[in-house]
Amino acid sequence: MRARRVVKLALAVFMAAVVVIVVTGCSRGTPAAAPTPPKVPGQASGPDLANVTLPNFTMPLVTGGVSMPNTTLTPGAVATTDTTKICLLPDHLATTAISPTVQQQVFTAYRIKNPVVQAKYDIDYLVPIGLGGSPTTANMWPAALKGTGFFEKDQLDHVMRDMVCHRELSLRTAQRDLERNWYVAWLKYVVATGRA
Repeated sequence: MRARRVVKLALAVFMAAVVVIVVTGCSRGTPAAAPTPPKVPGQASGPDLANVTLPNFTMPLVTGGVSMPNTTLTPGAVATTDTTKICLLPDHLATTAISPTVQQQVFTAYRIKNPVVQAKYDIDYLVPIGLGGSPTTANMWPAALKGTGFFEKDQLDHVMRDMVCHRELSLRTAQRDLERNWYVAWLKYVVATGRA
């Protein structure tokens, strides 16, 4: 009887050892060879990606919210759809300063009356002058200086102007994308492409 117990115990230990070896593998630290990709008829090897820079799709950290215009107050307004005219403007003329009187009109329309609160915003064009935007209050909104707002929108304006003038993006598409949702356009044309 005792011999049977010893044999059963030895057999159980042996089986446990076999299970451990099968589960963990017998390689003793040597990694298994990576599987080879399937061969495609007529193709010697896969594409060479050695010098390819892929865009960084990491979602940027957004703190403080995303500053968006009220579409009722700021639907956007376009003065021209003439790409040649827009692209002939020197960069320093592609923007127009907004007078303090007009800025106050925009703040009043957005019910931002406190000067301390107003200092947290900069009045911006939804469709910038450099992309054919009109200098009217229907095209202006208070963009927040903190969070995702004024600075990201400014970055987008420059990237889109560059794309339009290099004929990578139509002027009308740029204008529509800004009027629909500048933040989505920023994600599409700046974040997803890695342009800045």
